[in-house]
Amino acid sequence: MNKKLIFATAAIQAALLAACGGGGSDSSTPADGGTTTPTALTISGTAATGAAIAGGKIDVKCAAGTGTATTIADGSYTVTISGGTLPCVMHVTASDVDLYSLAEGGSGNAVRANITPLSQLVAAEVVGGNPANLFANFDASAQTLLTAANVAKAITTVTSALSGVVDLTGIDPLKDSLVAANGSTTGNTLDQKLDALKAALAAAGITLADATTVLVSSPDTSAPFKTLLQPVVSTCAGLRSGSYRSLNPNETDPAWANHVFTFDAGTLNVKFFDGTSTTLTDAGNCVFNTADGTKLMVSKSGAIVALTAVSATQTEASVVIPEQTIPLSALAGTWNVFSYERDTAGALLKPATTTITLDATGTFTAGSDCVGLSACTAWTAMPGKLTVGDAGGFQFTDTDGNTHKLFAFKTGDSQLSLYVLDANNMGFSVAAKQVALTLPVVGTVNKFWDFTIGSGGYASTVTDTTTTVQAVDTTAASYTRVRALDGRVDGFSINKPRDGLRYRAAGSSATTSGGTVNYSEIISMPLPSTGLSVYVSVAANQNFFGVSVNQP
Repeated sequence: MNKKLIFATAAIQAALLAACGGGGSDSSTPADGGTTTPTALTISGTAATGAAIAGGKIDVKCAAGTGTATTIADGSYTVTISGGTLPCVMHVTASDVDLYSLAEGGSGNAVRANITPLSQLVAAEVVGGNPANLFANFDASAQTLLTAANVAKAITTVTSALSGVVDLTGIDPLKDSLVAANGSTTGNTLDQKLDALKAALAAAGITLADATTVLVSSPDTSAPFKTLLQPVVSTCAGLRSGSYRSLNPNETDPAWANHVFTFDAGTLNVKFFDGTSTTLTDAGNCVFNTADGTKLMVSKSGAIVALTAVSATQTEASVVIPEQTIPLSALAGTWNVFSYERDTAGALLKPATTTITLDATGTFTAGSDCVGLSACTAWTAMPGKLTVGDAGGFQFTDTDGNTHKLFAFKTGDSQLSLYVLDANNMGFSVAAKQVALTLPVVGTVNKFWDFTIGSGGYASTVTDTTTTVQAVDTTAASYTRVRALDGRVDGFSINKPRDGLRYRAAGSSATTSGGTVNYSEIISMPLPSTGLSVYVSVAANQNFFGVSVNQP
């Protein structure tokens, strides 16, 4: 055969092979029997925490295809995945870094996805949980969450939650250009937002993981997240900067019975609504005092009980909670309510227990009066529905035409409690949803401050109490505990008379000194995750409302 013909034939064959993507694993065979080269998906961005993450290992999982890369000195990376399709999730790890990001579903051959603490918050919000679980189980079901609408909504939520701390207005933390600080290079605007978030977390004494957990635990409101992100007093994990609502049911001046003040964790300064101020003195163990003799006992959640001496023999109690914006719909459910109220103006306070059921519009759909262990009696008439109050919180009008103020506090793990200040100095109520309690573990130690409020509205002396769970009976759903002070042993049945409550029958116990001590019949209600519990007397010849504050 002619050599030119041989070379020409070989050239034609080579050209045909090249045109078909000859023999590589990246080729595919269409229905007509030919082959095509799959489109490559390129994902690029910057990994940073405020400073560039240099040498970080990038792992990418997509709806189709995976890839890896290593960040360079400025934190940037590029991953090219042959045949890759969106959506994708990204993970960067380094010596002290473990962060996630994502790219939503859609079309296109090149996308940008920064990997930062902000992308971590956005990713957690999109999936409603830990992004690590999304990355580990990135199946078809998980991929459906990564839509443009869901990502946009998550960015809006994170922007709102961080408002007042980090201003993300107009910023897309996933796709905007990110120049991270490294060497002599100064970070750009987005990088400065990462610096601000890092500083806020440090001032709040929390980790990014803490913040992420709190953010996703309350999909209906960012209020707990905003509370947690406030600067904290270095000696007390529960006392943070911000605005607080103080409720004093024994105060006759309405302006002070229900008022707001602001607190600065750095200076311990309290500024009241009327322009006056005071500075707290740290007494240790999350106890703070003011110059006028008020003592504040701060729980880890941020709920506070304040005691103010108004005379040599009389002390008033206030409950103080961080001011939060809680949606009315979050109050839907059935609640246990403990009250300490007057029948008429000037009369003695008396304890009462009730139940209420609210729907998502704030309408009372059921209610009942309860006495001790007896069956509750259903209400025949309902109060007016809850409405958003002018001065924060909510309000409702009872069947006698009196308007009561109600405020909600939501903890970092999304637990709600309610605090009601009755109209006209007639008393107060607290409430928690009817959720079954679990038995404690033998050996559990509980250290708390404890006091009672008498029928005149004044508080007793505070006792510093420590108890240890001694025995647990799972069949009877009960436990016993021993008090360190004197060796007194008492016991409680849980979820009695209703879910969310604890019952203690009256009894007596020997003490370590050889004597005997009596204790009263009570029903107790923990206010979930607040560190506060309340209890009421049951016997007709007794009259008190008790308060316990867990010590840190």
